[in-house]
Amino acid sequence: MATKPPKKPLKTTSANKGTQPKSTVTPIGYATSGGETHNRGFQTAEQRTEEQVRIRAYELFEERGRHEGHDREDWARAEAEVRAQFQRAKSA
Repeated sequence: MATKPPKKPLKTTSANKGTQPKSTVTPIGYATSGGETHNRGFQTAEQRTEEQVRIRAYELFEERGRHEGHDREDWARAEAEVRAQFQRAKSA
């Protein structure tokens, strides 16, 4: 009776060759700063505003095609949009 030869490891090619490195953007739901609590019911107005800016900046990042390097532009534009929205709501 003959025995089977040991199995050879399969040769695989890397599926990641030529691809872009993974994004270093932290998803919105996971972003925390220091003493921030996860209970969103007790946020200050400043925290709510910052959250809205963060969400809008991420939307702008996605609209741009997830191209990195424009984070400050996206943040500034998001901040301006959120403040303008707040001013419109305040004056209405």
